[in-house]
Amino acid sequence: MNNINNISNLISDRYIIKDKLGQGGSSITYAAIDKESDRQVAIKALSLTGLNDWKKIELFEREAKILQQLDHPAIPSYLDYFKIETEDDIYFYIVQQLAPGQSLAHLISEGWQPDEAIVKNIAVQILEILVYLQQLTPPVIHRDIKPQNIIYQPDTGKLFLVDFGAVQDTYHHTVMGSTVVGTYGYMAPEQYRGGAVLATDLYSLGCTLLFLLTGQSPAELPQKKLKFDFRDSVHIQRDFANWIDKLIEPNVNNRFPQAEAALLVLQEKADLQAYQNNSITKPKYSSIKVSKDNEQLLIDIPPPYKRKRVDKYYYVLLLWGIVSILNKLAIFASIGLFGKCLIVFGFYNIIFNFKKM
Repeated sequence: MNNINNISNLISDRYIIKDKLGQGGSSITYAAIDKESDRQVAIKALSLTGLNDWKKIELFEREAKILQQLDHPAIPSYLDYFKIETEDDIYFYIVQQLAPGQSLAHLISEGWQPDEAIVKNIAVQILEILVYLQQLTPPVIHRDIKPQNIIYQPDTGKLFLVDFGAVQDTYHHTVMGSTVVGTYGYMAPEQYRGGAVLATDLYSLGCTLLFLLTGQSPAELPQKKLKFDFRDSVHIQRDFANWIDKLIEPNVNNRFPQAEAALLVLQEKADLQAYQNNSITKPKYSSIKVSKDNEQLLIDIPPPYKRKRVDKYYYVLLLWGIVSILNKLAIFASIGLFGKCLIVFGFYNIIFNFKKM
């Protein structure tokens, strides 16, 4: 049995456990009272014996480290990180400010049905958090934005982004590699390959907004060309639908590049068309032309004779260069004409055979 479910009601002789807030993976989050300050806190606990992957300890410690660096009113403040060793286990704890409200997932399950204006306001608030995270040095990627991790107060309209257990700074991702984390239905396609970029959180945000508008997981929606086909399931303005469509593009290059761009368009401070990309990057010096629209992919390959002509000139110039270099060598200059012809012919055969490989 996982010992994390049987922790003491009094932790570190300071935190009094009051209620269980949620459980995800190998950790459990509790609501507690800090005896020293008499304030409500959230304690996230991780048990060593309950782990089947040491990587989860690394993620837990990374979460604590990054939370210490964050200072945003919509992210619960970091308060403490410690571990307690017992005879048969080691427990790790992260203590944060307790975010007031209920998760979006809980509110929807209770029958709450937000209208388009409320959903837009939620989108703006989350984007403002993401803008803050992405402007840090190095930028921070949450990697697990979903209804369960957004605490909301319907009466005030204020929200908090919680659970940074999957968080990753871009330096760690680039230099140290990555781990596949996230939640099915909300994970961007690149996350399944262990990748995460700034636009990854935008995909998860788009999926979260679809959940609010439809009341169901995006994974349950119909798909068209590997993309959620949601328009028949919602009743929102066309511009807002187009904006969400941009967030949930399967191809990361077709999304907004970062949260700030998405926020500017949502607030009508920028035009969505400015971020429409209908071109495909091609290799340098390639003579093949590629273009696409909403219906088809067009590839223009030049006639074979053009490519063969380029190949012929390339290899002639290469052979000429080799001969020029050989002429500068004393040993080559001392060889007779017949010997020189044999050497050049040998190089020609080597180049010709290499070309056919």
